[in-house]
Amino acid sequence: MTPHTNNEALLSTLPDFLSVSQMLKATPATEGDARFVYLEASNQTRDLQGEVLLAKALEESASYYLKFGNLDLEHFTQIGAKQGIPMYESYEIGKPVDVRVDGTRTFVKGQIYTGTGPAAEKANLFWSSLTQIDPPKDWYPSVGGGVLGKSIAIDPETQQPYPVITKVRWSNVGFSRTPVNPDLETVSTMPIGVLTKCWGAAGIDLRKSLTAGYSTDSASMTGGEALRIQSLQGGKSKSYRDFRDELAGAFMKGEIAACDKTSLVREAGARFGLSDADAALYVGRFLDDLKREN
Repeated sequence: MTPHTNNEALLSTLPDFLSVSQMLKATPATEGDARFVYLEASNQTRDLQGEVLLAKALEESASYYLKFGNLDLEHFTQIGAKQGIPMYESYEIGKPVDVRVDGTRTFVKGQIYTGTGPAAEKANLFWSSLTQIDPPKDWYPSVGGGVLGKSIAIDPETQQPYPVITKVRWSNVGFSRTPVNPDLETVSTMPIGVLTKCWGAAGIDLRKSLTAGYSTDSASMTGGEALRIQSLQGGKSKSYRDFRDELAGAFMKGEIAACDKTSLVREAGARFGLSDADAALYVGRFLDDLKREN
């Protein structure tokens, strides 16, 4: 698709505020006491507004976003003053710590605030909705900022024009339950799936190497068996979600190296105090979860 700039009428209808949705699904994890989210911020697909945001535009503004930008809910810190939203600044929940561009895809790693009191309330609720309920809530992002340059491209199939955003002042990623593009995945608290290329090499190695050994049909688990581990960390009963998160966290910290399924079952049994049967059961479910994420 080749951009054009001879359709001033269409350009004049473009909004001054940029909003492009995209993200990946949550798998809770932390790095020490810090709380991080990982997302695919853009991949040059058209959203429901029919717009395309060029990865080059975000890459050129990445340093500005890292220095001055934020993470918030519903873009309220950006639009709250004009719309008269009370205490709109309280909707800020974090800040970006890294931006990486891979072809047409733009990835962001963000840190969610921690603390107590009113200033941390929404950040804590956001993190809780990802890590303390099962299933976690689905949060979708959209890139926010000022549109500084735009052009028109022609769809080669329909011959219809559509807007292309070529230059931005990127200042925000807003999280929403109702995204501009509902077909995309949700926020991730761990770099798995497509995000492993940027931040989770251990996750890629894990999926590539765990190809033989135990075969567990986690879909056959029902009721309490599907939700409870009999023994985990000194006999304390925890959910499968806890097991998954702690095992994934151990991989991210490098405490467990990628290995074959048999070795992983043995490691999980020793680490969490599980019988061979229970370890095989929950490791099998863990691997099934990785396949679905990928």
